[in-house]
Amino acid sequence: MRTALIGAVLAAAVTLGGIAPASAAGAGSTAPVPAAVRGTYRDGGTLVADVGSVQWGGDPSGTTVQWLRDGTVVAGATAATLRLHSKDVGRRVVARLTATVGGQPMVAESTAHTVQPGTTSERRLRTNLTSLLKALPGRYTIEVRELDGGHRLVRLNAAEHREPASIFKLFVAYGVFTRIDRGTLSYDDRVSSGLTVRACLRAMIEPSDNFCAHDLRAKVGTAWLNRLLHAHGFGGTTFWYSGGRTKTTTTADVARVLTRLARGELVSPASSKRFLRLLETQVWREAIPPGLPDGVRQASKPGTLSTATGLVQTDSAIVWGPRSRYVLVVMGSNGATTHAISRISSTVYRELEGPIRTPFAYDRQQMRATGALVLTAAVSRASRVLGRYPSGTKVEVIDSIRTRYLVRIAGRTGWVDNARLTLRHPIL
Repeated sequence: MRTALIGAVLAAAVTLGGIAPASAAGAGSTAPVPAAVRGTYRDGGTLVADVGSVQWGGDPSGTTVQWLRDGTVVAGATAATLRLHSKDVGRRVVARLTATVGGQPMVAESTAHTVQPGTTSERRLRTNLTSLLKALPGRYTIEVRELDGGHRLVRLNAAEHREPASIFKLFVAYGVFTRIDRGTLSYDDRVSSGLTVRACLRAMIEPSDNFCAHDLRAKVGTAWLNRLLHAHGFGGTTFWYSGGRTKTTTTADVARVLTRLARGELVSPASSKRFLRLLETQVWREAIPPGLPDGVRQASKPGTLSTATGLVQTDSAIVWGPRSRYVLVVMGSNGATTHAISRISSTVYRELEGPIRTPFAYDRQQMRATGALVLTAAVSRASRVLGRYPSGTKVEVIDSIRTRYLVRIAGRTGWVDNARLTLRHPIL
C-alpha cells in the first residue's frame, strides 16, 4: 500500500520537460521519470544525456546510460553522448539512465523525440542545387533556412553583395513598421505625394510600386533606415550610399529579415500580422510559387530589374510546408529568369517537404474587381474613359504609379484605382 502511494506521488511529479525524482525500478511506479537531454534531434546532431540533472533522491552509484531507438536498445550506445545519423531519421530516440540509490535500483528516462532530417539532407540539397545551377541561365545566390523540424540550412554564395531589385522593399517596410511600433509614425500620416502611409504600404508590396517605395523610404529617412539595418544585424544591406550604386543587399540579409518576421521577432505582433498579409497578397507569383504545390501557403516578395549586365530576377518567400516552415531566397543576375527560380524552388520543396503532385499555376489575371471599375487611357482619373466593368471582372496588373494600376481588362489596357481590386487566388 505504501509502495503504491509513493509511485502515485512520483507519477504526479512528472511535468513536460521538467526533472523530478527518479522512480524505483519494479516499485510500482507507473512510468520512469523524464531525464534531461541536451542537443538537437536531427541527423548529424549530438545528444547529451545530462546525468547530473536527475534528482535521484539520494546519492546514486553505478549510474549507466542506455540509448533506445523506437523502444529498442541501440547496441553499444551506452555513452552519455549519442551521434545521430541518417538511419535515425523518423525514429524516436530516448535516453534511459539507471542508478542504485540506498540499495534500490532507480531509472530515469528522457522524453521520446523524433529525429528530423539534417546533415545528410542538407548535403544532398546543396549537391542538387549546385548541379542545377550549372544548367540554368544567369548567376544565382541562394539561402534555404528551415524554421522548425530539422532546422536545415543551405547557403550558396549567400554573403555576396547583390542588386536586390524590388526585394529592397522588404527593408523599407521593416523601417516603416518599426517607426509605427515606436510611435513616431502612423498609418494615417501622409507621404510627399499626399497618400497615407497605409495606402503606400499596400501599393509598395501588392504591385511592387516604386513610387510609393521611394515615398516611404523618404518618410522614414534613408540615414535612419541604414542605421536601423546595421544595428540589427543587416550589415550587408545599405541604401543610397557613395560609390555609384543606390542599394545593395545579400541573400543572407533577406533570409534573415523573413526569418525574424516568420518567428515574430522582427516587429510587433500587430505589425507582423499586417506585414505577412501584404506579402501573402502581392500579385507577382512567377518565380518561387510555381515551384510549390497548389494551395501551399506562402508569403513572398519578388523583384525584376534590367541592368547593363542582363536581367536581375529575385524572389524571397516564407513557405508553410506540410512538414515544416522554411525561408527561400534566390537572387539572380546576368540574365536570370523566373523559370530558373521556379526550378530552384521545386528542388528545395521536394527535399524539405516531399513530392509535388499539382504545382501552382500562375494566372496573369491576378486580380478581380470587387466593385465597378473605370478604365482610363492615362494615369489621371480625368483622362478619357476606355471602359466600365462590373464587380467580378478579371484584371491583369501590368504596372503601377502609386494607387493607380496599369491593367489589361478584356484586351484593353488602361488605368484603374486599386481600391476595388483584390487578389483572385490568394495562397493563405
